[in-house]
Amino acid sequence: MVGYAYPAGGCLKSEFEVTVGGIALTDISSVIFSGNGISAVVLKHFKPLNGELETKIRDLIKTEREKTGKNIRMPGEMEVLRKIAGKEGISQDDIDTFIEVAKQRRDPKRQPNVQLSERITLHVKIDANASVGKHDLRLLGSNGISNPITFIVGTLPEILETEPNDKPEQAIAAPVKLPVVINGTILPGDVDCFAFDARKGMKLTVSVSARELTPYLADAVPGWFQAVATLLGPDGREVGYSGGFSYHPDPLLCVRIPADGRYVLQIRDSINRGREDFVFRATVGEIPCLTQQFPTGGQIGTKIPVHVSGWNLADYETTIDVGDTPGFRMIEPKPPILGFVLFQAGAFPEFQEPQSGAYANKLPELVFPSTVNAIISKPGKHDVYSIHLKAGTAVVAEIYARRLGSPLDSMLRVTGPENEPVASNDDHDDPAWGLITHHADSQVTFTAAKDGIYKIDVSDTQGKGSHAHTYRLTVAPPQPGFAVRIVPSSLNGRAGTSVPLTARVLRRDGFTGEIDLKLVNPPAGYELLGAKVPSGADSVQLTLKLPKDSDAEVVPLTIEGHAKIAAVDVVHKAQPAEDRMQAFFYRHLVPAEELLACVTGKPKFPVRARIVSDVMDQMRPLCAAGVAIPAGGATTLQLVGINQIPSPRALTFALNTPPTGITMAATTSDNTTHLTFTADASRTAPDNVGNLIVNVFIEPLAGPPNPKAGKIAMPVKIGTLPPIPCRIIPTPLIEDSQ
Repeated sequence: MVGYAYPAGGCLKSEFEVTVGGIALTDISSVIFSGNGISAVVLKHFKPLNGELETKIRDLIKTEREKTGKNIRMPGEMEVLRKIAGKEGISQDDIDTFIEVAKQRRDPKRQPNVQLSERITLHVKIDANASVGKHDLRLLGSNGISNPITFIVGTLPEILETEPNDKPEQAIAAPVKLPVVINGTILPGDVDCFAFDARKGMKLTVSVSARELTPYLADAVPGWFQAVATLLGPDGREVGYSGGFSYHPDPLLCVRIPADGRYVLQIRDSINRGREDFVFRATVGEIPCLTQQFPTGGQIGTKIPVHVSGWNLADYETTIDVGDTPGFRMIEPKPPILGFVLFQAGAFPEFQEPQSGAYANKLPELVFPSTVNAIISKPGKHDVYSIHLKAGTAVVAEIYARRLGSPLDSMLRVTGPENEPVASNDDHDDPAWGLITHHADSQVTFTAAKDGIYKIDVSDTQGKGSHAHTYRLTVAPPQPGFAVRIVPSSLNGRAGTSVPLTARVLRRDGFTGEIDLKLVNPPAGYELLGAKVPSGADSVQLTLKLPKDSDAEVVPLTIEGHAKIAAVDVVHKAQPAEDRMQAFFYRHLVPAEELLACVTGKPKFPVRARIVSDVMDQMRPLCAAGVAIPAGGATTLQLVGINQIPSPRALTFALNTPPTGITMAATTSDNTTHLTFTADASRTAPDNVGNLIVNVFIEPLAGPPNPKAGKIAMPVKIGTLPPIPCRIIPTPLIEDSQ
């Protein structure tokens, strides 16, 4: 598990060292980047000593101190410790690690965090032909590939912060040259200062990437590094400040320099927190920055002019070919322009908001279905549209604003032919957009009760407005559909084994049908098992069977979701994602660039592994039959022949991420294992649960734990059963016999 990279990027045609922090990083051998033109070599691995070895070194220190009366923990006495350790068979690398950990513990700016306790040092090379922008970085080792983290390739010169730089006078003595990208890390109570010379009238841009690099932190509130940027003038007074731009948490400072002189940029956390994964990239200079666009979408099959404006950027129009497929895409301007155009391709006729006064006392009338592009251009403004609907017409009215980069916090109200309230909505959650925490777009669904003119009122909930408050309002019949997210985006296992994964389904507009999941042109030996999402289910666990005879390899995979909607075959590519926790509670699906599967090599015990693989294949028809569990009751699945697996000790079975309210117990008799599944009546209800995934283990050797090793023997996982379809059924009624 990796938590951060520092620096989290670099410029074209450069080579530099990168530190990647996390946990369980032993035996990392190489690095995988998405995209092209980036490579890396692993230089070293830092890992704190285990408890037994650290205690041994401390005992040596204590003994030597008692003999000599010297405090050999002091830096000047470390050579004594090295000589003693050598005689005891402790390596110099272990001593170096002990010393570094001791220094970290004494440093008030460093707080111990087990999840970030290990570090990998890389030598990274970015070629001239590398793709500019975001990439996924993953580590590859004996246990497989890690989760992805963000790595950015830019075009401007880059530097690393140099400590100490907490005070403006320290930065003033070593100014940086603009334009530049500054890479830094904020530790507890840290304030990073950077000085530069600027001239009067210069239109300075400071764009800080912090949450962009690490979207969510599980163990911090508000759930990310909330960076703050402050600009001090030559006289030390504040010239500019930003704690975020629009609804984006990352700061954007746009300042016209008031006088020639040396300025200081300060970057810190908003509440003075900090640790190793509070990493930032600050782009500083007289750099163009795109801040708004209109419209933010168009109808498929057309080409439309889009007006773009921003800071250090002359207003201009660009023509966008909408294409022939509804959906979203990001259109990035040529470097070094900061920002991007997020664009929606729609399926219905499109209109733009009429000019002021164009309708006099008459409301603009929409056709059904259609999309209107408009702007809440001033505070307190309401846009009101009329639309004629027939009785019985099913309608979905939806705003796209925040999801397209607009600061609008929309409010949507619908009234009927007699001005009666019909529907209203402020915020509508859309889990497909995992990087948004405030789902400020509105959606209402209703059926017209009578023929007549309906009014649709669009406003900003907070009464705000500007030329940046753009939106798209679509009024149309329900468009049943779905999207699929595959979690996690890195799948690891030995040759011939099955790896659990989860398909999360994001349904919309009442679609409840089954979805078949299929690998697209899979490499030989790769197979999805249990790849059907039941009707109405929002997620399903399934397994990926890895090839039996494969050596270590990493392969990209593509999964599609297939469903029939209104007698039409619909296919959507599944998006790989990571399930991330925010601030101890909230969870989000964060998209990844690729879905990668890693075969970590041949099994340690190849004969047993092949038998396990063959037996699991024999279990397919038994598992595929599935189980129907009465709510409040139990049912048993019999696995005949599973005990063919050679094992010196008993096999045990455990549910992998069991659904709420479902438990399992296993008993064995002769050649049959009986898996009994129980459904808690208070926590389950009749429904399709999806698949149950059961892992198979060999019990550890009997005997007490070794206190010196500090470890307890754990069961050894040897395989995973084929997915077991499961549904909860009503509890059968018991007839009264009297």
